[in-house]
Amino acid sequence: MVDSSSPRRVAVTGGAGYLGALTSRHLKGKGNRVRSLDVRSPADPAAADEARQVDLGDFEGVKAALADIDLVIHLGASLAEDEWAPILNANIVGSYNVFESARQLGIPRVIYASSHHVSGMYRTTEVVDTKAPTRPDSLYGLSKTFAEQLAQYYWDKYGIESAGLRIGSARPQPEQAREHFTWLSEPDYCRLIDACIATVRIEHTLVWGISDNHGAWWSNALASHLGYAPKDGAAPLDRPASSAEAASLAYQGGKRALLGLKSKP
Repeated sequence: MVDSSSPRRVAVTGGAGYLGALTSRHLKGKGNRVRSLDVRSPADPAAADEARQVDLGDFEGVKAALADIDLVIHLGASLAEDEWAPILNANIVGSYNVFESARQLGIPRVIYASSHHVSGMYRTTEVVDTKAPTRPDSLYGLSKTFAEQLAQYYWDKYGIESAGLRIGSARPQPEQAREHFTWLSEPDYCRLIDACIATVRIEHTLVWGISDNHGAWWSNALASHLGYAPKDGAAPLDRPASSAEAASLAYQGGKRALLGLKSKP
């Protein structure tokens, strides 16, 4: 259980990235003390109170960077589709290092970025909830299923609470046809983070990171205890999809699902 009072000392892995910087600015603005962790120097040093360069694959480095922290927002990852070495280091070893450091340091809650790519091989004609079997569309998506199972393990064995955010397409506005179904606005992303922090007991929860989009492929009915209520939403696609867009709309994972696919969409 996390004390719901502010301020907290929060570590954000992947703090130099788009969502990391957005998260850091948001939480710092709410009075928390934010430590940004990344292998890169931050593009916006003012987003967090402090920044440390850390390789997620380095256990001792991760543990040292999480010392005296109350809450971890674990967003750091390799976004490679099917390149094993970076995925193994950042997404698999890195996630283990974060959770094991949390266990050893007594950090009670980890909020981490999963991905909609854990279920990317479902057809877009299906509506998927968080209890549906995962169907990853890439080694990237597979690494995120590992993170979800890892988080479940650390809850079951050690009582570390966690929220896995199955993030759709987080950006200021939808940019592609499929993003009218997968979009997560910046304000809704911040609302989701706030809900995962404020909920008194979350155990291990999975939640789709999505705005209130027309015709969405994902259901958050099983995560209602978080109280996440998106206020934004993408309008229905108001034009016919191009042939390239139509192919990416066959599977929920879009282009990642099509990469290397031997059967026709």
